[in-house]
This record gives sequence, structure tokens and C-alpha cells, in this order.
Amino acid sequence: MLELFLVMMTLTSPVLIIILVRHYFRYKSAVNQQLLALQKENNNHTARTTQKKLAILIERVIVLEEIVTDSNTKLRQEIKQL
Repeated sequence: MLELFLVMMTLTSPVLIIILVRHYFRYKSAVNQQLLALQKENNNHTARTTQKKLAILIERVIVLEEIVTDSNTKLRQEIKQL
């Protein structure tokens, strides 16, 4: 009886190993696809956020350039109005 069990295990082990390896690689492929989709979504979000920050910084630079290049009289008037 033990011999029969050992023979059955010897014959079925390679098949079981092949099945397990195939399922593992299918699972790994599916997880990699999900990971790539999440990375792409994150990159898109990051790009949009960066563009918004850049627009804000451009506006600030424009204001600072106006302050630096304006004559002192206009700047004094604006300060007095505040």
C-alpha cells in the first residue's frame, strides 16, 4: 500500500507542480497589471498637481516682478491704500 502511494506521488507530483507554477505566474501577471494601472493613475495625478502648482508660482513671479520693476511712487501709493 505504501508503495502504491509513493508511485502515485511520483507520477502526480510533476503535474501538480506545473499547475501550481502556472497559477502563480497568472496571479503575478494580474498583480503586475494592476500595479501598472495604479502607477499610471498616480503619474497622471502627479502631473496635474504639478501643473497647478506651476501656474500658482508663475502668478507669484509675475506679481513679484511688478513689485520690483514698478517705481517707488506707485508702490508707496499701494502700501498707503492698504
